[in-house]
Amino acid sequence: MTLHKRVFALLLWIALVPSSPAQTNLDAETDLPSAQSRPGGHSGTNAEAPFFFYDHPDETIHATVLENPLFYDAGAFSAKGGWLMAWLELVPGKGDRIWMGYRTTNGWSHKAVVEDAPGDYANPTPIIDAKGRVWLSYEAGNTNGGWDLIVRDCHEDGSLSEPQKLNYGRDVAINHRVAADRYGNLWYTWQEDNHGQFDIMARRVSGIRLSEPYTVSTSSYGDWEPALAITARGDLNIAWDGYDGKDYQIYGRSFDGSKWGNVSRTSSGSFFQAHAQIASRADGFVWTLWEEDGENWGQPYRVRAPGDATSTKISDKIGPLHRFRKLHLEEFATYSYRRIEVPMPSLALAAARTNAPKDVKYTGAFYEGGQITMDGKGRPWITYRHFYTPWVGIVPEHHKQDSYLLYARCLLNDHWSKLYSFDVGQGDGLQRLVVLPEADGITAVWTTGRTDRRKTDKPRGVAFATISLPDNAKGAIPVTSFGSNRNLPEVQPDNSPHHTRAVTEFGGKRYELFFGDLHRHTDISLCFAPSDGSIDDAYRYAIDAAPLDFLGITDHTHDLAMGDELSLIWWRSRKEVNRHQLQNTFIPFYAYERSRADTDHNVISLRDDMLRPHTYPLTQFWSELDTNTFTIPHQPFNRVLWNYKDDVHRPLLEIYQGFRNNSMEKPVKEGLLRGHKFGIIASSDHLSTDASFACVWSEKTDREGVFRAMQSRRTYGATAKIMLKVFCGEHWMGESFSTNAMPPIRIEARGTAPIEHCDILVDGDVKDSLPNNPDGKFTWSPDASITGPHIFYVRIDQADGNHAWSSPLWVDIKP
Repeated sequence: MTLHKRVFALLLWIALVPSSPAQTNLDAETDLPSAQSRPGGHSGTNAEAPFFFYDHPDETIHATVLENPLFYDAGAFSAKGGWLMAWLELVPGKGDRIWMGYRTTNGWSHKAVVEDAPGDYANPTPIIDAKGRVWLSYEAGNTNGGWDLIVRDCHEDGSLSEPQKLNYGRDVAINHRVAADRYGNLWYTWQEDNHGQFDIMARRVSGIRLSEPYTVSTSSYGDWEPALAITARGDLNIAWDGYDGKDYQIYGRSFDGSKWGNVSRTSSGSFFQAHAQIASRADGFVWTLWEEDGENWGQPYRVRAPGDATSTKISDKIGPLHRFRKLHLEEFATYSYRRIEVPMPSLALAAARTNAPKDVKYTGAFYEGGQITMDGKGRPWITYRHFYTPWVGIVPEHHKQDSYLLYARCLLNDHWSKLYSFDVGQGDGLQRLVVLPEADGITAVWTTGRTDRRKTDKPRGVAFATISLPDNAKGAIPVTSFGSNRNLPEVQPDNSPHHTRAVTEFGGKRYELFFGDLHRHTDISLCFAPSDGSIDDAYRYAIDAAPLDFLGITDHTHDLAMGDELSLIWWRSRKEVNRHQLQNTFIPFYAYERSRADTDHNVISLRDDMLRPHTYPLTQFWSELDTNTFTIPHQPFNRVLWNYKDDVHRPLLEIYQGFRNNSMEKPVKEGLLRGHKFGIIASSDHLSTDASFACVWSEKTDREGVFRAMQSRRTYGATAKIMLKVFCGEHWMGESFSTNAMPPIRIEARGTAPIEHCDILVDGDVKDSLPNNPDGKFTWSPDASITGPHIFYVRIDQADGNHAWSSPLWVDIKP
């Protein structure tokens, strides 16, 4: 059947699907305002966005926003003068529905729901193969809490086939991409949980036949976000980024139809390099595009020096997960490599600042989310999102946020085209952008909008726009390029284990030690949005760079649609929890920060429906909770917190916070002496990385097991990955008991640096300080004068200034 007939069959099928109530009154689309109403320029005179600046476009392209603000996550495919589109719609309280439709410049020909049973879906992607058959792929949450990659084709009568799973039965398959070869085959690539780590997978779909899935990446570290392109002669090229034990690098691998080549490395150096995109042309040229952030990404970083309540110490060399982003473009043809400089004016402006410290060069300038697309004339297009915040790393501003604007340029042989921008941008780093080839340009389709605490008239939903560039277009900026004699060594398979946990036996039970963070923000939170990084950044850091065993992303309830549990932003956030759970190695929790002066702030839950507003008191909130949710007080502690007691729903407290670089032992002492029973952890809050850990000894290695161990207060807080065990008789730290003769407290610690001493605190005061033993084992017994109820806990002090604090033991010593 011809392409025209296939598309017609699909449209006929769509037209026959009964309309749903959600289609009512969805035809009034938004024609966005002109460029004059959006922020722009480097002068900083626009009152709407005085802290955010943008490159001046040569031309602004008007975008159309689809008719429903609950549409999002759209994919598309150019087809015969229009676009085959697929997207999600959130049905509040129920889940996602998948829509599909055919769109022309005159509006919808048809559109309808193709998956009406609400569920968890992501990345719906339509494509038409070389034989004219229409396919739809998407990722779907499964009944085991994981995610599957689903593909369906459109039959000749227009109906969709039954869902077919491409992943090999493992727990999580996400971030898929698809390309069609000239023989009618489709190639899919995706990121999959492979025995507790992310690997890159690929599979060929030939009609109803599936090849065996192939593991493309070879590292035992995490691999992320593959992209693929198929050359005119049929070679498959896949690019992705992977962690190498210290940094993220760009990798590639090809398949010539009969065998796979070796894994090659495109990037080098000690910078964060990720989010690879790839495109090919008929003459055999292949382009790879990726983005770079600063050095020491995710490595130990404490935001403030002791006694300094204002600085953030951000620089190009050390800082949070989102310091700057710059784009790299490499061209490859017949073993010849060429690096092409992408024009990024704000990087030059940032480097020219005279008020910046010497190690702040690019910090604050962001060019990211890049896409590379080959139009019908064989011209490469670069599309990306951008803003410039010249104060980051120089002035400690916060609670500043604005949209990214989207930009595009075309590579015209030895010149770049003029700079295009769209008049609606993106609100956070996890929103999807898809760029389609057109005969003489591109069409961009993207998700837009924010739901933070500020009032805004900016649209939300799915936007799209087209750029056309004539054959005789003149270049605006000469191309700067240089040869890239990379000669990088071939990447050898790495099968060594990297993820091991300390294990101990106690009371006939086996426990494993989990390191995590229960207080981490992303760009969903308004506070430090440019620097905290995206949800993707947070999970990359937690899984690879730290690495952690668990994470609770605690974005502000203010910025999660003011605590609306049925909102799109919360639905998107809680989907990412299950999308990043790795078998036996990494556990994300449902979490958020319920910021209020008299509340505990951070909420950790086994449930995904416990988002609540911050507008009512803590005790009322506690009354809504069962034993599957608890709260954690937030530094600095408001002393009014100690007036409210609930040891069930407040089992933990953060004694140290990497953001403030401050331990709060005096307030902790006050809370303990006023009768509260909380275990001890440490947290990061904003910006800081690899500097604070919630440490949990758990019998079970799943989400509920770690959650119950935290409720049991079998925890400690640490500023480095110090191993600490504290027992008293038959009891773990965190337990309460009575005794006629208190057994010795037994302590075992394994430091990350030499241990200087082990302090024993009784009722919040240092009672004794034990010098280090070579084996890290300590024993302490109270003297006979200590009777009655007392609180005992341990502090480990290392020579490098790092510490660990155990949860208390509450012991009633009978006289």
